[in-house]
Amino acid sequence: MRPNILRTVFFCMATILYAAGAGSSSFAQNTSAQPLKFNKTSHKFGKIAISEGPQKCTFEFTNTGNKPVVINNIITSCGCTEPVWPKAPIMPGKSGTIEVTYLNNQGPYPFDKSLTVYTSASSKPIILRISGVAYEKEKSFKELFPVRIGPLGIKNNRLRLGQIEQGDSKSQTVTVANLSGKKVSLAFTSASSGLSLKADPETIAPDGLSEIVYTVNTASGQNWGNTVYTVWPVCNGIKSETPLEIECMILERTSHLSKAEKASGPMVLAKNSSVNPGTVSKEKPLAAEFHLRNTGAKDLIIHKADVNVPEMKVTYPQSVRPGEEFTVSAVVNPSGYKGEQVFTITLITNSPMRPLVNLFIIADIK
Repeated sequence: MRPNILRTVFFCMATILYAAGAGSSSFAQNTSAQPLKFNKTSHKFGKIAISEGPQKCTFEFTNTGNKPVVINNIITSCGCTEPVWPKAPIMPGKSGTIEVTYLNNQGPYPFDKSLTVYTSASSKPIILRISGVAYEKEKSFKELFPVRIGPLGIKNNRLRLGQIEQGDSKSQTVTVANLSGKKVSLAFTSASSGLSLKADPETIAPDGLSEIVYTVNTASGQNWGNTVYTVWPVCNGIKSETPLEIECMILERTSHLSKAEKASGPMVLAKNSSVNPGTVSKEKPLAAEFHLRNTGAKDLIIHKADVNVPEMKVTYPQSVRPGEEFTVSAVVNPSGYKGEQVFTITLITNSPMRPLVNLFIIADIK
């Protein structure tokens, strides 16, 4: 195997492993049993110059419950965000603050950072957010928000929401700018089932900003794996030609299971997770087989097989009994590819320990 192919496979696997572990900081907020009540859960810095250095803000909270609450940890989505919080228990009726410093050292770009607050009072974290637009030198909104949506600009119209467990909902925000010289009233239409959006403010002043909160509720349908939701913005009553696309990875709901339940569930063991036929002709279909086994104690369900190229077709069983071996077959039409290629298959399963199973076809196409 050539060195650059090794690097490609390592990058693919590292990206997938990162995605598998990165969802903890972006759970949808559920504070119904959370006694810590905040005066706000988001802070907007607006436009700030990089030369201004670190920026600070404060989130105030009160313990409205009848028991002491400890803030166990705060996980940030970026090392550029530093929180400071009280380490002593917050007694009933008492208040406190979380002081957040945005280091402002990430370069000129619109930023939206999350802070996931874990407390002793609830298994569900509290999500705080900071956002703004940092610039090195004063740039126009057209430069900061290069993708047009009618009179509005956005950094990118394809938004990534990360992982969501089936049946759960998840929210994030994105900033848009009014690039016109007039007020813009923003609404949305033709949203995919399960997708909802709200703009704040809904009427955007000239050269003003608005934050769109977009929420995907997976309970609205049985989607699995890589799923793209779409919606069309409506500006001053005119439907945009460019939709917003929200991409997420929907997985089996397993977070409610105990360690024992997870350990006793289905499990996938791959005898071979990669196939390398070497140099192949682009004139002939490229076929590969992967041999796997369900080593767990319950039936393995394969909900879906995601692929990284549309020219690949995959065949797999939908259900595998405990102890049974099974085969995943793939055929790729390589006519549109040249040189060293890595084709990826991602099985979406009901295994609590291995919900994503990644298989690779590595070939040098001539």
